[in-house]
Amino acid sequence: MNGPPIRARLASAALASALLLSAGSLLAADWELPSELHDEVAALEPEQRRFVTGGAALQFLPPRQLEHEIATRDAASLASFVNDLMQVAAEMGYDPERDMGAIPLNLDSDRFNAGTIPTPEPLRKLQREPGPFSVHRYIFPESGVPTFAGAMVAIYPEDLVAGNVDVAIIGIPNDMGSGRRNAKYGPRVMRALNTIATPDVQTLLNPLDVLSVVDYGDFSTDNMSTARTIGHVADMVAETAATGAVPMLVGGDTSMLYPGVQGVARHHGSGSFGLVHFSAHPDVHRSAVHTISDTQAIFLLLNEGIVAGDAMIQVGLRGKDVTADNLQWLRSQGVRYHTMAAVRQHGYDAVLERVLREVAAGPEKLFVSIDVSVIEPSDMIAAGRIATNGLRVQEVTNAIRHLCGAKEIVGFEITDMSPMLDYSRLSALNANAILNACLTGMAARAAGLTTDYVHPLALDHEQD
Repeated sequence: MNGPPIRARLASAALASALLLSAGSLLAADWELPSELHDEVAALEPEQRRFVTGGAALQFLPPRQLEHEIATRDAASLASFVNDLMQVAAEMGYDPERDMGAIPLNLDSDRFNAGTIPTPEPLRKLQREPGPFSVHRYIFPESGVPTFAGAMVAIYPEDLVAGNVDVAIIGIPNDMGSGRRNAKYGPRVMRALNTIATPDVQTLLNPLDVLSVVDYGDFSTDNMSTARTIGHVADMVAETAATGAVPMLVGGDTSMLYPGVQGVARHHGSGSFGLVHFSAHPDVHRSAVHTISDTQAIFLLLNEGIVAGDAMIQVGLRGKDVTADNLQWLRSQGVRYHTMAAVRQHGYDAVLERVLREVAAGPEKLFVSIDVSVIEPSDMIAAGRIATNGLRVQEVTNAIRHLCGAKEIVGFEITDMSPMLDYSRLSALNANAILNACLTGMAARAAGLTTDYVHPLALDHEQD
């Protein structure tokens, strides 16, 4: 299991007492180790015995399951199993050598990391063989448990590897950025709408017929602290990318662009891929009060060398942050930007053609990011940082489709859709269309089709 070893102070009797309280003592107080299992537990080390008999292990699995593990494992396997659970328990507390402490966080909490500790491998193996699996009752899942694209579910990296997964769609329900709050519900609503991976009218391809796509669940976030969220998200994205699956991230606010790209860079290497960012906002605040927010995401990626300036392209810029100072700074970094002034002056087709030329001349690998603020508000009412006079959704989906079909996509992210602001669900429908456009482009590339391919049956009925 990954992570630092258990320290002696955490392997003491005090650990069992503290965890017993934090787990909720009601369950533990009503449970006693059955007498017929005393001999098996007696073979454990003293700290391990206290962890089991004191009830601290019950925060990880129910009594019947714990009793089953004790009864069916040999001595060595049981010791290893309990040791893994104790290591998870140890990881949950605050460790000054590992964890960032910042006011007003409670550094004495024995559940400091409780939201970010993965299920240990022994517990994973209790459930099933690795690989994607269905959570739907019916063969054709129009109803039941909603998943992105109606796809099968994967939970652990071994599921992605065993299923040879091409794309893992992941929710990141963070909501601490600026703008109109509610972006944390973006993943939930986009899942429920179930308009992803629909057949493409241009190629007549269904992306799921070409690509292996799964819903990889949501990554844990702390909606009281973006700073506490970014490290975990970056770790999880890196872990996902290392399996060979493309992380397709659904936010959440745009502050998650930073850990999303950072996580991909940990696997592929900083500066090894390009970034095309569609947004109304340049997100290059360089003297903000906080150290991480949506308004700083691009600045941090450039400043830390995660993405090279000459490998970054921004499209659709407008609004109050598009100042001469910010544009000049982008120029100084080598960033190619395309404002809405350029779109109005030269026309969308000309700007898109220029963007595609710039992408073609850049790195072979590409991360594509969309802050939905890039879209005209009549098509995207629910943008968290809304800005008038944007691109139409047809223009954005057309661009995304071309980009995702032109290069090897190493990551994709759509952020800042706040569904509460649009009860019509038009915004969620259009957000799904953008995600689907990238899947379509990737599927067309995998099928050996060009980005501008049109199936003859889709173009003309030939009944004249």
